[in-house]
Amino acid sequence: MTAGSVQSIMGEDSPLVGRAGVFGELLEILRTVRKGKVGTVVLTGPSGSGKTAVLESFLEHCRTGARGVRVLSAMGDEWEAQFALAGYSQLMLTSPLRSAKGYDGGPSLPAAPVASLTASQVLNYASTLSTHLEALQSHGSVVVAVDDVHKLDVESLRILTFVIRRLHGKRILFLLTLNPAEAPSMPAGVLDFLTGHQVLRIPLEPLSPPQVQEVARRLFGMDLSMTAAHGLVRHTEGLPQRIVELLGELPAETWLTWFPSLPPTLRLRARVRSVLDAASPELVSVTEAAAVLGRSAGLTEVSRVSGVGYVLEVLDEGHRAGLLALSVDQARSAVAFVETGTAEAIYEQIVPSRRIALHRLAAEAVEPEGERLGHRVSATPAADEALAGELEDFARRRAAVGAWQDVSTALFSASRLSLDVRAGNDRLLRAVDALVGSGNVAEAQLWASAVDALPPSPLRSSVLGYLSTVSGQNDSAQSQLEMAWRTSNPERDPAAAAQVAQRFVLHGVASWDGPVITGWAERAMALTEPGTPAHIESEAIYGLGLYARGRPAEAEASYQRAFAHAAENAQKQRVQMGAGWLALRLDNVESALVNFESAAPTEYRGGSLRISLWAEAWLARTHLVLGNWDAAAATVARASVRLETSRMPLIRPLLYWTAAELWSMRGDWDRARYYVSQAAVQPGTYRAMQVPASLARARFHEARADYESALAVLQPLTELDPWTEDRVSFWPWQDTYVNALVMTDQLDAADAFLTAFEGVRREREVPSDLARMAWARGRLLAAQGDPDTAREHFEAALGHLRGLNRPYLRARISFAFGQSMRRAGKRRLASSVLRAARDLYDSLGAATYVERCDRELKATGLDVGNLPDPADPVLSAASDHHLQLTAQEQAVAELVAGGATNKEAARALFLAEKTVQYHLTRLYRKMGIRSRSELAAAFRAKE
Repeated sequence: MTAGSVQSIMGEDSPLVGRAGVFGELLEILRTVRKGKVGTVVLTGPSGSGKTAVLESFLEHCRTGARGVRVLSAMGDEWEAQFALAGYSQLMLTSPLRSAKGYDGGPSLPAAPVASLTASQVLNYASTLSTHLEALQSHGSVVVAVDDVHKLDVESLRILTFVIRRLHGKRILFLLTLNPAEAPSMPAGVLDFLTGHQVLRIPLEPLSPPQVQEVARRLFGMDLSMTAAHGLVRHTEGLPQRIVELLGELPAETWLTWFPSLPPTLRLRARVRSVLDAASPELVSVTEAAAVLGRSAGLTEVSRVSGVGYVLEVLDEGHRAGLLALSVDQARSAVAFVETGTAEAIYEQIVPSRRIALHRLAAEAVEPEGERLGHRVSATPAADEALAGELEDFARRRAAVGAWQDVSTALFSASRLSLDVRAGNDRLLRAVDALVGSGNVAEAQLWASAVDALPPSPLRSSVLGYLSTVSGQNDSAQSQLEMAWRTSNPERDPAAAAQVAQRFVLHGVASWDGPVITGWAERAMALTEPGTPAHIESEAIYGLGLYARGRPAEAEASYQRAFAHAAENAQKQRVQMGAGWLALRLDNVESALVNFESAAPTEYRGGSLRISLWAEAWLARTHLVLGNWDAAAATVARASVRLETSRMPLIRPLLYWTAAELWSMRGDWDRARYYVSQAAVQPGTYRAMQVPASLARARFHEARADYESALAVLQPLTELDPWTEDRVSFWPWQDTYVNALVMTDQLDAADAFLTAFEGVRREREVPSDLARMAWARGRLLAAQGDPDTAREHFEAALGHLRGLNRPYLRARISFAFGQSMRRAGKRRLASSVLRAARDLYDSLGAATYVERCDRELKATGLDVGNLPDPADPVLSAASDHHLQLTAQEQAVAELVAGGATNKEAARALFLAEKTVQYHLTRLYRKMGIRSRSELAAAFRAKE
């Protein structure tokens, strides 16, 4: 059943966004049940995941949209669970036969609530229910639905389980919802059965950001940005109930800007108030302490702040109330709240004087210096220059190791506590600068207007230029940084001037401008001592500038020095990321993998999210090159969440280029289109954004054999990203460009470009570059009618990769090799090489090219396993005339019957368009048909 048909059944106004797949699965199961097979399905998920909404929508369809389906339903309830047969009674009371005229076999119900049942009584009730269901299913299919089955009384659970296990060959569907977190109170045997292999469990996964956008659009008419959607998923754990509550309760302008946290929902506020009203004074104190302490709420800290000596006993009370939990691992134990937002709901109920007192206690209880200072700040509502000075000193020490988020937090607090306005403004500027350095661009952008309103200064211009750079605003960054440098004084304040120079280094790498990178890096390093932030960050990129200028040996030596200077802290992250870039480009891909994997994590050493995201974007690319495509997809999925939350457009095209290419190769066109759109950039952005954005589109078009579109995308790169003796391109697009020119019959243009590219002097030959040039030349020679020389170049291309683990590039070369040889009539060679390409593509999961390899293999006419079936109606039509289609005619017929134009078929099979028309004319005559529509009809008959 298609997604469209499921949506039509659910209704366009259905609130079940993101659950169409589950709903469709239930419809398919019901279809099977109606054929005479008992089915048991358990929808699982935490509270708020939408289990009840899915169940109710499905039952509504059963009652109103499905003929001959009878429904019995019950709902578990904690209060009713103390009464035996409470759930059983609900099922029986909802039976459609109870009101049936002339029906005297009414369901057996207890006369009054009972405390418990004997085993024999349970069996009697189970027998009655079983008999009743059999009677119902004789009139049609039956759905027995129990919402929150974990809250059902024990006797009803045992009756239900007994019946499910013993009914066979009946048209009955048991549909239950279960919250595993609340299931431990269920009888062990029942829980084992409902989570075992005998039932089908369908977990309700958290909503994704695009699904959250759909919820906002469908239910509230709101266009939610991807950044806001990611933030909402993070704050709600993707649970639909919480998402809908917040979207409905908060003003629409909430979602237009970055938000560090969200308030608790009205439902959660009411629940927390209700629990605390009934709680002991000790539990209230413990929850307040945990809310104030946050992530530092260990048992010892909670005890000291709350004043409660026996915290564990109080935690038992909080656990029973569904409020608190204790997490214990090898590192530490911590008091945590069960539901997201509970801490905020409790904190806002604490009166101000009590909050200040608790923060003062927390400042004495916690160990990390940054947290101690944070609690002191929260306990100091007025200006306090002494505390501001302590914060600034802490920020200076954290900056020395590159922990920019800590620096930013401390300086924002210091700015608020400053007595002097100028000192406060200076601290504010440096706080925003550190915020950008940490990678939290979304929050930094909120401060842009405040920074812009401050008096002009070199620091102000530097901060605005830095923010413009990471936001991808090339022209704005250039002008702001030039202003910052003109107004700075390197002699009087070398550290401030070095910081401006370092911002120019980042601007240079985003522009992929070698002289800018090296020139400003040398200036920044000359103004600072080794080991200082500006020196380390400039040195971490300096090697890329040397490579961009065609000096790879010096670039490698530069990174050896940089590693010697970098301490084992967050600063090393920057060096690892830069060294990984260089290693990837010089074919030391395994070394790149190690560096990117080391640079990606940030939390354990306070590193920069910006650097981490660069590393993850290149890590995904490295996985793609090495053939670890599942790992590449996982890296993209992980990084995209943080990328969209941080709102850092500078890195988006790089990450989504890999994603677009991967899913294009795997044939998931919807996902590929999505990532192509996500990689798109506006004119005037940085070269490091424009080139990967173009490559994302080009790879998508190439995978669809739309070489005209691929060529249109790649053509501007010849000017945007040239490779000359003084400038080395980082992005490998040149072979793809030549291939697109050849496939669109622009052989002279291809020859001119490739000859110039081959003639560029290189300090060092990189094997993958040599392979790309060789296969591009082979493709061109084959098209020019020289297959023997083309073969030499293809074989040389594969030889350059010998000893390297490059399955993706090897597959690309082998496919072009085989296709070119097949066109030249060298069928045995073509078959052999195409088989190798197919195996490589198949190992990568590249379904798009596996299919194209199969088509090419069939066109050789040599692979028996790929020859057309003699029973094929196309061949049958031909055999009526004592003729048979050739392999190439068969390949053309399949493409044209599938809707391809002559030009599209020619591109796919690497043939001239006139050759396709020739084959069509011949096969029309052989088959006794006259048109493309008759050919398509013959293939439809085959299906």
